[in-house]
Amino acid sequence: MADEFEFPDPQPGPSARRLAVRLGCTTLLSLLLIAAFWEFVVQWLPLLWPPTQPYSRWLSILAVFLGSVFLLPGIVGSVVGDALYDRWSEERDD
Repeated sequence: MADEFEFPDPQPGPSARRLAVRLGCTTLLSLLLIAAFWEFVVQWLPLLWPPTQPYSRWLSILAVFLGSVFLLPGIVGSVVGDALYDRWSEERDD
């Protein structure tokens, strides 16, 4: 019975170059968003520290801030980075 079982072939993740392109696009998009909304960032940073309101409100503001500045650019940056990497790697293969 043990002889019938076969381990599946490993499925490696994205290459290091693809991950580097994703990270670069995500970082660039985050910096562009921070630059575009700089006045908003400067206005809201004093509300984050020290926390003067109940922690639930403070954590909500922090979650929205981090999500809008890092999570969303991470998703969009990964999609854009993959598209750029695929285009770049096709041109190199030709």
